[in-house]
Amino acid sequence: MSQKFTRRALGALTAAAIGVTALATPAFAQEELIFNVFIPRPAPLYKNALEPWARAVEEASNSTLKITIPTSTLAPPAKQYDIVQDGVADISVAPLAFRRKKFGLDMIAAIPLISASAKGASIAAWDTHEKYTGAAGEWKDFVPLTLFTLGAPAILSNADAITGQDDLKGFKVLAVGKDKIDTWSNLGATPVGGSGQKPFEVVSSGVADGLTNPLGTAANQGLLEATKHVTLVPGGMGGRATFVLFISKDRFEGLPAEAQTALTSTSGAALAAKIGGIMDKIDGSGLKKFKDKGIEIHQADADFVAAISEAGEFVTKAWSKRAEAAGIDAAAALDHFRAKAAE
Repeated sequence: MSQKFTRRALGALTAAAIGVTALATPAFAQEELIFNVFIPRPAPLYKNALEPWARAVEEASNSTLKITIPTSTLAPPAKQYDIVQDGVADISVAPLAFRRKKFGLDMIAAIPLISASAKGASIAAWDTHEKYTGAAGEWKDFVPLTLFTLGAPAILSNADAITGQDDLKGFKVLAVGKDKIDTWSNLGATPVGGSGQKPFEVVSSGVADGLTNPLGTAANQGLLEATKHVTLVPGGMGGRATFVLFISKDRFEGLPAEAQTALTSTSGAALAAKIGGIMDKIDGSGLKKFKDKGIEIHQADADFVAAISEAGEFVTKAWSKRAEAAGIDAAAALDHFRAKAAE
């Protein structure tokens, strides 16, 4: 018995143990795929996109596929690639940032200010993957089914209003990841490194004066109670978080052609657009909650946006250098992404 088979069997047993109901074996051959989702079931992304997608795949496969979503995640968020590679799950969804050294080319949407909407960024991310970055060979063990981004990070301050670069002097801002730390440093702020797992505690305790987050996410994290000012930055402050929905390459290639088509035909650009649109709605709902709370909302002016762009230019340069090293026309890919996102 191979190690991969053993791990796959372990995954199936684990899924059963946490309450996944096994279906009676149908008269025809049916493949079961374990789709692990670490995102909470009440979340709009799960309810309105991921779970309906699983059912759409089943329908498109003429019932030759059964997509089983365990009632509890089989691993923490950072381990999603591992459990698919090891055969514990077949499909998962995860941030690219967890494997940025491997999948950095598809993190093009993380370039600051690159897209005005999550829907546009998601469509552009997938289309750019298909036309440019997907051919670079970064996805050796997995088959990406779609890419999508979260909302635009806004600047949240529990101290003074942030309306321009001068307001950042002495501003202690929670910054997750080296790119954001360096961007804030370039702007003259005082970045406070952290995981971003407990932003309310970090800001409400005064460890940091503020942070960046999409407003829908911020509202769900309790930051309505630890924010006095919000500054909206067109395209988002510090780039958008990019996620991938993916399947094990071995598992995918072992499926019948009809099942493969069911997976790919229900994913791609259409699913990216759907999820991106959901993220934009969540952002809009979050903005309304901050307004209803009486929190002051500011718009970053042209000078501030230009300063942010300059402070984060190193991200674009690093991405372009990686793309060129992989044989990709970086300038053409960037132009393509921006044009597609703006459509």
